[in-house]
Amino acid sequence: MDLAVTLLRRLDMPMLNRAEQAQLRCALAKALEDAGNYEAASRGLGEFWSGVGVSPPLADVDERTQAELLLRAGSLTGWLGSAQQHVHAQEEAKDLLGQSVARFMALGDLDKVAEAHLEIAWCYWREGAYAEAGPLLRAALDDLGGRAGALRALTLIRYAEVECAAGRFHDALIRLFEAEPLVKATDDPALKGKFHSTQANTLTSMLEALGGGEHRQDYIDRALIEFSAASFHFEQAGHVRYCASVENNYGFLLYRLGQFAEAHEHLARARRLFVRLKEAVRVAQVDETRARALLAEGRVAEAEKIVRNAVRMLEAGDELALLTEALTTHGTALARLARTTEARSALERARATGERAGDLEGAGRAALHLLEELADCFSLAEQRAIYTRADEALTQTQHVETITRLRACAQRLLAAQAAPTSANADTATFVHAAPGTVRLLSEARCVAQTAGVVLLSGETGTGKEVLARLIHEWSGRLGPFVAINCAALCATLVESQLFGHRKGSFTGAAADYAGAALAADGGTLFLDEIGELSLANQAKLLRLIEQGDVYALGSALPEHVNVRIIAATNHELRQQVAHKLFRADLFYRLAGFHLELPPLRERPDDIPVLAQHFIVAAAQQYDKCIDFTPESITAMRQLPLAGNARELRALIERTFITAPSGTVVTPALIETVALRATSNASLADPWAGCSLEEEVRTHEGRLIRLALDSAGGSITRAARLLRVTHQGLAYILKGRQHDLLTERKPPRRRCVSLMRPAEGQRTARRPKR
Repeated sequence: MDLAVTLLRRLDMPMLNRAEQAQLRCALAKALEDAGNYEAASRGLGEFWSGVGVSPPLADVDERTQAELLLRAGSLTGWLGSAQQHVHAQEEAKDLLGQSVARFMALGDLDKVAEAHLEIAWCYWREGAYAEAGPLLRAALDDLGGRAGALRALTLIRYAEVECAAGRFHDALIRLFEAEPLVKATDDPALKGKFHSTQANTLTSMLEALGGGEHRQDYIDRALIEFSAASFHFEQAGHVRYCASVENNYGFLLYRLGQFAEAHEHLARARRLFVRLKEAVRVAQVDETRARALLAEGRVAEAEKIVRNAVRMLEAGDELALLTEALTTHGTALARLARTTEARSALERARATGERAGDLEGAGRAALHLLEELADCFSLAEQRAIYTRADEALTQTQHVETITRLRACAQRLLAAQAAPTSANADTATFVHAAPGTVRLLSEARCVAQTAGVVLLSGETGTGKEVLARLIHEWSGRLGPFVAINCAALCATLVESQLFGHRKGSFTGAAADYAGAALAADGGTLFLDEIGELSLANQAKLLRLIEQGDVYALGSALPEHVNVRIIAATNHELRQQVAHKLFRADLFYRLAGFHLELPPLRERPDDIPVLAQHFIVAAAQQYDKCIDFTPESITAMRQLPLAGNARELRALIERTFITAPSGTVVTPALIETVALRATSNASLADPWAGCSLEEEVRTHEGRLIRLALDSAGGSITRAARLLRVTHQGLAYILKGRQHDLLTERKPPRRRCVSLMRPAEGQRTARRPKR
């Protein structure tokens, strides 16, 4: 601070020209920045910088002064942008610092080039892009060559922090070992504090990584000594921010040691200091540590509330590595509160955020938490895909505990693959969250324990075949599950393949279908779209069902084929029975166990989890990172889905195909697609191909169709429902909605008798009033 006072006095000298004033201002800002007083450093630049988001004025100063102004403005933009949550501040800082590098390179000042590279690397570190920060720090060391000094020591210390954050602890210790003699040779208490703090943080991370490893007490004792030394030096330097950071990291170590009361004391002290400094990001970081401690204590509801606020704070800025950690903690808390949908969304966002930032360690840990906390929400194939991504992200990790967890997940997957009919097969295969769907699956599990025929009804795409496969798995039948689509076969082919010929007598598709029917022996035969069977084949199917679980499929086939039949239809079979299109006796035989699957529009709680399921699958298929915010996934409930999940899957896949990687899908985009009547919109560009005339015509057609359906096809009654005249509705139908003419009821012709009624049958005229 003595240097700052001296510089302020020199600024009052009247003979200074503009370039000299700028140089003194830069020196003053640097001194205040090193003391951690970034707001004062910003004010110290005076007229030469207006704050974050503004480039310094470079007119009337020489090239070196321009480079210095850009360096100081870039460095402060990074620090203040992080503290004050300015969006894109780190990118703006990198741009200013890059301009500074170019100017210093032209001047041949490699020390200043190294300093600028160091600050650019720190911008990447704040974003969690450790892979980009490392090469820049190596470049800074190359720029410094063999020259010793405080700048080289600081570069090595920050390099160690980057290696530690990336999980490369041994590399971090090597950098600190190189920096130690340089730190001892300096009188700068702030630099010494940074060295001891980084050493303590590295040891703490190693303790966390090793779990129950050897020499644990040695690491603990040494970390405590390093934290004490860091606090002492930061207090000497008057560096309040770093004192608060030491308190936070010390609290983290105590929480890891199970000393929760002491941990909360230090974390509370750190939070108070950061609140006083108005550092929202660091407050959020402390809150995330507090939430971890509360989770370890079993105080899950408190942890969720605290870390939820931390996530909100971090979402406003660019510190993606911290956001990844906070989202992972939040997802874990939500999972333990049984808020499965929200937990899955948070952990998926954590993984995507980590990948986008380049924080592979954080992305891998988020994927691990998905497998550990929410395995029942994913199919076996999805679990394998998540495990693969976690394994790829954690390839370079030195975190022993993480590797142990990864192996445990692999073992669980192998066990699940060996025993696919686990007790949780329903949630792993039939993606759902709605209470009504839970009850449906519970009823289906009970039905599976019987040997009777099952009828599944519901609109197209409601999941009838998926449920049929689950019933087969729950039944414990040893034979395979064989599906036949009745609508895809002509009546003669159905009759030949199921009811009367040898398997070897078929050729082509007939042979394949006949083989499939015989292959179901001992298992389940799924007859999809059974409403399409001819009446003759319905009679034969009824005779087979009446014999119980043993079906004789004709004299030329084996006499006993043990097949359980599950039938499915998207028709209203009662109406078909009434119209003599379906046999009543077969319907009542099938309807003994009748499960009706409601359309998606009637179970909106299933939409978010289905959307998340399709997002994961599409991300794997197209190898893209499209960020669906939790609010956007919730907003998908308002999408005008016809009743099945295929539309939702098509919309998400269309988005992954058309959107560039890194796209963020917001609720506003969902609302736009929901309002559009056409079905070809993409969340990447919801206005693509939009025509107001076409949208209005489509909405109008839907309303008229519904009105005609409600009015039984009567144009007159439909016109009354729509509050238009009969002539007006007829004009619309014959004009722009002519495709709806088939929906109307044909007018009934009047029969006028040409014969006069008999004398006694004449009706008396009413007298005039």
